[in-house]
Amino acid sequence: MKIRPEQLDSQLANKLESIYFVFGAEILLIEQSLSQINKFAKQAGFDEKTSFEIDGNFNWDQIYAEISTPSLFCPKRIIECRLKTGKIGVKGSKALNDIIKTLPNDILLIISTGKLDLAQQKSKWFKALEQHGGVIQHWEVQSDHLVGWVANHMATLGLDSNPEIAQSIAFCTEGNLLASMQEIQKLQMAYPDGKINTQEYLDQVNQQSKYTIYGLIDTALLGDGNQVLKIYETLIDDSAMPIQLSSSLYREISSIINMSIELQQVKQVEAVLQNHRVWNKRKPIISNALKRHSYQRLQKLLLSLGRIDRSIKGMDNLNVIDELRTLLLNLAGKTQWAQ
Repeated sequence: MKIRPEQLDSQLANKLESIYFVFGAEILLIEQSLSQINKFAKQAGFDEKTSFEIDGNFNWDQIYAEISTPSLFCPKRIIECRLKTGKIGVKGSKALNDIIKTLPNDILLIISTGKLDLAQQKSKWFKALEQHGGVIQHWEVQSDHLVGWVANHMATLGLDSNPEIAQSIAFCTEGNLLASMQEIQKLQMAYPDGKINTQEYLDQVNQQSKYTIYGLIDTALLGDGNQVLKIYETLIDDSAMPIQLSSSLYREISSIINMSIELQQVKQVEAVLQNHRVWNKRKPIISNALKRHSYQRLQKLLLSLGRIDRSIKGMDNLNVIDELRTLLLNLAGKTQWAQ
């Protein structure tokens, strides 16, 4: 049974299924749905939970053993399976099919994973989940819907649903839902009564925008190498910065590469920007980047970013801080190695 994300609360209040499968492109939305399910499950007496991280080499006997071993303290239990990818292998598919069809009444099975392609959504195990449980799919929140998403979550947390502020948050976080939610939570702490001083907030955003990761990337895309260095120096003391910057750069450069490919066919920058739903305020920034960087140059930057990412994860030995600085300067056109 397919369940739309916005219908999940009412469905849970009406009936708790024995199986739930949550998947999609937005991790934050997946986690929110999982929290909703766990909340209702706890109310229904499912007080004990065992979790498994599952890949193609997972030993499914662990789950069989968990199912067959009754709890001494709680008759109702949750088994949570987080699939690293939708590729669980032939053995995994067979095991999951079997578990789904023979699941005891005192166990709630909750499965989650990221984005699945069409072939994975046609697999036997996926069809079995649809037949025997509730399936919730989360799509990417497109830029033209992001303002509404921000406004709704502001209202959920008791904040004035101010369209100017929602627009500002959506613009500054560039579609990153986790970053958007963090900004909303900051507002909740700053304005506990929910009444936001709009001008005060917008002035603060304008002051700080240049000194965020998003402002840093936009400055590089505009080609201002000197300003890139100034902003970068203000951010390097943050230990989380390399991970966030690397992730944001990868998403941004990949998106511009796709636009660059399309531009070779369409030949009209405005049409390409419209097709990719680029924010109006960011159109001059992206246009400038498309004019200054060839497809080959962007690809080389992306390859360099891949090695930086591996170094962050300890799989390579680059000096991440220095390499990110160099990459940003190249993105700004300050040096010429990526020609």
